[in-house]
Amino acid sequence: MMNLKKISKSKLLNNNRVKKLLFIIAFILIFLRILSYAWCSDDAFHIYTMAKNLLTGNGFTPTPGLRVNVATCPFWALIVVFGMLFWNNPYAIGMIFNLLFSGIALVMLFRQIYKKENWFFVLVFVSLILCLSRTYLSYTTSGLENALILLLSTLYLEVFFQNEFFSKKELFKIALLEGLIAFTRMDCALIFSFTSAYAFLLRYKKYKSDFSCFSWKKLFSVVPIALIGLSPFILWEIFSLFYYGSFVPNTALAKLNTGFPLGDYLIRGFWYTVEFGIYDFFLLSIIFYFIFYAAKKFSRIHRVEKIFLIASGIMLYFVYIIYIGGDFMSGRHFLALFYISLITSVKQIHTVDFKLTIGTLFLVTFLISSILFLNKQPCMVCDEREYYYQDTGLIPIITDYLKNGETTIITKNIGNGIQWFYGNKQSYESRLYDPLLSRLPATYYPDWRVGHMGRKMPKGYRETLDTGENYIEDPDLAFYYSKLRFVISGNLFSSYRIKELIKFQLGTYDSYLQRYIDKDKQENLLQF
Repeated sequence: MMNLKKISKSKLLNNNRVKKLLFIIAFILIFLRILSYAWCSDDAFHIYTMAKNLLTGNGFTPTPGLRVNVATCPFWALIVVFGMLFWNNPYAIGMIFNLLFSGIALVMLFRQIYKKENWFFVLVFVSLILCLSRTYLSYTTSGLENALILLLSTLYLEVFFQNEFFSKKELFKIALLEGLIAFTRMDCALIFSFTSAYAFLLRYKKYKSDFSCFSWKKLFSVVPIALIGLSPFILWEIFSLFYYGSFVPNTALAKLNTGFPLGDYLIRGFWYTVEFGIYDFFLLSIIFYFIFYAAKKFSRIHRVEKIFLIASGIMLYFVYIIYIGGDFMSGRHFLALFYISLITSVKQIHTVDFKLTIGTLFLVTFLISSILFLNKQPCMVCDEREYYYQDTGLIPIITDYLKNGETTIITKNIGNGIQWFYGNKQSYESRLYDPLLSRLPATYYPDWRVGHMGRKMPKGYRETLDTGENYIEDPDLAFYYSKLRFVISGNLFSSYRIKELIKFQLGTYDSYLQRYIDKDKQENLLQF
């Protein structure tokens, strides 16, 4: 009797119509959960402001008159600009593209699950995790670049695992996707740095552990493919240098150019990881499981495989997250690592190693329980979605529109990015938008929050901002600012500006800035 039940159950699950129906149901359930969480972060409005100014002829900058880049995700920003050509509603454009990219990435994940023999178990397991994950549900929307990174990463893995070895066409796809990932968010290129290098270094021959197949001649033959594929990112960096006067966005300078001790960043990065593990236990467990599985497989076969290279990239980015102190948005930077670990596990891991699973869960549990022992220190991490949802959530905005015939609640929020977008200049975020302050050390205090480091206003600089005239009292800083101001606001094609731009890249004026910083430190010591 039991055998008949098992046979009938097996036949039911192997019925293609039933199988497809279950996948459709799972997709709808997950997508409904995403819609229920859908929101827009305050940081997204930095990008929306740049897009709005570009389309109104005020430059690709949040501050007309000053060419300043506050978009850490230029490709995503340009997608928003493209959408706004047809509909002047950045909130809606960002939401539509976020949902579209997240939906395609989910379909591609489901395609991998569909091919597996134990698809039913995997489908249920994955669906439960995605439906219960705060991080996944929060950052598949949010108006930020995360959904685009998920899609590009999924496409990259599709190409990388398509064949054992790579043709020139496949190498171009790998380079293009790596370039688009870097174009979307520069630091995310670290995740696939090992896999991309592997593809190009071992292009023609089968893999040998001693790299005896390596040839400089063969490497040089594929360099043009790499350059063409990476061209979106390369062209953006050239444009960024010429237009903004810097390869990196102003936000990166403001957040990382603080002068704070590395130890402080590492401590915050550790607590950022722990906080992520508390609220998304299974997501962190899947990342660790995949890394340990790849390491264990490498130790057994004593040669590098694709799965190990992906795990190495994940570990590299994991270390990078801790190095930069994590973020103030809970779990945001871990989403890509989780999704890559998940989809690669679905593709490549055919049987579950229960010993490894128990060990991984034990390690994650130990990491989280260490908080109780250490009496958790403040890590200044928050659930950003929970804070902004009532003002920028999709459901509250739709409800508001149905009641009032227009959406009004979003303008009531106190977020600096939102207020700046709507013209309230009192909410000016100097640490992000100001090119001078972002180059100065931040004001240190024990409970400083990642991404929210304030700067001391130099004497006379407030008057300088108000009038447009250089009233900075310190002569060294005044001279440095006069040169910087010309680079970011002078005639783009002026030969003198280009000369000054080159001097900035060579560090010609760094000594003036450093002298001011040293004098300011000495003054503070004397006051103390």
